[in-house]
Amino acid sequence: MLDIIGREELEELNSEVKFFTKEDGRRIAFYEYGDPGGTPIIFCHGTGSHVHVMLLHKAAKQLGYRVIVPDRPGIGLSDFDPKRKLLDGASDIVGLAGHLGIGKFGVMGISGGVPALLASAYSLAERLTFVVDLAGAVPLYRDPAALKQLGAMDRFYAILGAHMPLGLFQIPFALLGFQQRIMKNPKAFADMMRSSMCKADMELFNMPEMQYLFMRDFQELFRQGARPPALDAQLIYLPWGFDIHQIKIHVDIRQGADDRWIPPYFSQYLAKALPDAALKMIPDQGHFYHMAYAEETLKSLKK
Repeated sequence: MLDIIGREELEELNSEVKFFTKEDGRRIAFYEYGDPGGTPIIFCHGTGSHVHVMLLHKAAKQLGYRVIVPDRPGIGLSDFDPKRKLLDGASDIVGLAGHLGIGKFGVMGISGGVPALLASAYSLAERLTFVVDLAGAVPLYRDPAALKQLGAMDRFYAILGAHMPLGLFQIPFALLGFQQRIMKNPKAFADMMRSSMCKADMELFNMPEMQYLFMRDFQELFRQGARPPALDAQLIYLPWGFDIHQIKIHVDIRQGADDRWIPPYFSQYLAKALPDAALKMIPDQGHFYHMAYAEETLKSLKK
């Protein structure tokens, strides 16, 4: 069932921020959705911020899941770490779990959050009850065949991010931040993204609530300027610092068959590269199916 969150509830949930402090003094902002006493899931948000994970709130509450969403360093209210690496995402996740007194937990992630998800699968397997990849990025951004699968805007940033130093890459990346500051009209913001949308995603983004949610998502992404989100994106395009072939825990991969943000080619590659993985293709759906149809996404955990 499609269940899109309204503006008032979005802003109310957005005000309920919490923090934990790392050993080095950095603060990580996080949010909790769903059932406070439910099965814990630490969610790795995609390119954007915690805001799009609010789409899971109602279904998680009904189905008994506690969804915990940390913003990555420099995103939203989380302190920036200019020296961070992808594997540091796993350290942030296990630190958050310790702060909350959680021993074992599931991890789920979408799109640009999946590198942090896979870093956790690589280094925290003994703490994880399940790993779910919802159409995630994989280390293929220097592969010409993979780049051809991307939409024009995504391919543009991937090529620049893979070959430019951060100081230069943040300049074109700042265009996204500039656009989100001047485009206070949610529909205009959604129109900017349409080159990467399939038919199913376009139908979702015809909904004013969906337009507003993703406008707010990108406003949180660029809250601290262009450098933190540029680094967050660039780490996906550069070598990851660990070998996904060494991940031993089972990974469930779910992919909309018509997705243009993260093409099915990426999920098919990952399913073959991982020692233990299961890929489910969802016909006639795109990138945002997994979040917009939250009940189906969370119910699938019980199968």
